[in-house]
Amino acid sequence: MRMITVIAAALATLSVVAPASAQMSASTRAEMAKMRAANPTSYDACYSLATQRGYSTNDQEHEGRAIMNFISGCMAMSGKR
Repeated sequence: MRMITVIAAALATLSVVAPASAQMSASTRAEMAKMRAANPTSYDACYSLATQRGYSTNDQEHEGRAIMNFISGCMAMSGKR
């Protein structure tokens, strides 16, 4: 249930963050790199789960933010288990 809340909040935030045609920003790339450096195993597992659930891995800002928010929520939830 908490995961649904995290995902819903992430999607609501993303709807106004960036236009879909923009290339992924350096800050998005840096944030994803920081998450991966902090916990590579959890990051990789959450990234794999995100792609299985249909999140896009292309180089667009909107999709990059969506997958980043999913991974962030996933990692936060995996730490509470």
